Amino acid sequence: MEDGRGLTRNDLLVLGLLLDRPMHGYEILQQIRAADIDLWLAISPAAVYYSLSKLHRRGLVTETRARGEGPERSIYHLTDRGRQAFFAGMEEALASQEPNRSDYDLGVYFLNKLPQEQALSLLQQRLEFLRRREAEVSQARQRAASDPLRCAILSRVATCVRTEQAWLEGIIRHLRGEEVQEYRGMMLLTGDLRDFHLPDLIKLIASGRHSGTLTVTDGASVRSLSFHGGRPVCATAQGPDGEVRAPEHVLNDICDLFRWQEGTFTFDQRVGPQEGCTVLQLSTEALLLAGARWVDNWMTIQRVVPSAEAIFERRGEVDLSGEWRLTPEEQAVWQALDGIRDVSEVARACDLTEFETSKILYGLSIAGLIRPGDVEKVRLRRAFREFTELLCRATRPYRASPDDFSCEEEVNRRAADLPIQFNRSRIEDRTDPAMRTEELAEVYRRFLGIQKEVVRERFGETVLRRLLQQVVSQINPSLMETIQRYQLNGARI
Repeated sequence: MEDGRGLTRNDLLVLGLLLDRPMHGYEILQQIRAADIDLWLAISPAAVYYSLSKLHRRGLVTETRARGEGPERSIYHLTDRGRQAFFAGMEEALASQEPNRSDYDLGVYFLNKLPQEQALSLLQQRLEFLRRREAEVSQARQRAASDPLRCAILSRVATCVRTEQAWLEGIIRHLRGEEVQEYRGMMLLTGDLRDFHLPDLIKLIASGRHSGTLTVTDGASVRSLSFHGGRPVCATAQGPDGEVRAPEHVLNDICDLFRWQEGTFTFDQRVGPQEGCTVLQLSTEALLLAGARWVDNWMTIQRVVPSAEAIFERRGEVDLSGEWRLTPEEQAVWQALDGIRDVSEVARACDLTEFETSKILYGLSIAGLIRPGDVEKVRLRRAFREFTELLCRATRPYRASPDDFSCEEEVNRRAADLPIQFNRSRIEDRTDPAMRTEELAEVYRRFLGIQKEVVRERFGETVLRRLLQQVVSQINPSLMETIQRYQLNGARI
């Protein structure tokens, strides 16, 4: 660092100010404010003190203690190494080939993801800030009239502010419908279906509450879907021969889009519903579910369901009545999801093929009824189920008969306030899928504490300890790690 490499702009500023005279931290801050440095360099009090501490550790400044009228303060002095580092840093700074960048550009890059009116309002707020900043810089230039170096810097800042104002005013004029040639079409969302997942595009429009028209074409047929406030309101479809499809066929044509492998799309916020379009009476989620039922290829499904080992969980309790109208197979798959079973296990439980199950999971997922299972919670659920069921079955030799389920019934009675119950010797876990992992672990610890206490009361402490050792020896090592992490094996009531 002594050669200047590794100095931040804040470090260089502190060294440069200390080059004039020794100062304490508050004096440096006063100097920064008096010279209007904070108008053109992002510097905070915390950053100044951080730099002082770092420079001191590296021997570029020394610290002495001085007591005046107030409390004792640290005075910082530049060392010879610090002077060398400053001049080396200056050479690097002035010869810099690093281009100027603005973080604000990131917002403009994603501007077409926002509703046009919202984007216009936010840009107007930025423009008003720039106008205030231009006034501040102008006042600072008047204060620095006798200092040519400060004037030079503030002149550059003023030029940048005016340039950004003119640039932003052009964007705003375009959004207001005033013609600005270089910004034509900047609020359009365009792309290729090979790169974009159509349901994600529709969900973007819905979540952003956009109004406008989405047009998709494969070069022959054209489909248009209009939105208002993020909700689909009407649609049109045009066949390869240019004929406009009859209203009774339009919804099917829109659903057919979900299995298109190729095509281009444009979402234009300035285009409203076409005259004579077919009115739609369904939500975005219902449209996504309806479209998913048309999907008939693995390539599309695997965007959401990557393999037969994928695990999904329900998004809490959902009222499946009303506009959802799930098919019997969809309801069966939805009910079979417990955050533990993977696709292949759900398929077997529902007597469906893996393709049929994956297709249903694809539809339920893009409609927002389910989501991918959290890996850590999946392990926790599996570990809990394995531990409790192994312990339950281990007590069978000590029961009055093979059909004696009084032990499980007693556990259920004492755990009646928990969303977990035994069904004979199997666990039924109805915990909220949205529950945080640690909250879930606490519920499991409570249930296991109850189960162990019941086993202890019925069969004695010695038997309980023997059975716990047996269970631990039978648990998969990867699950045992999870059991220990969440202290399930030490659960007590």
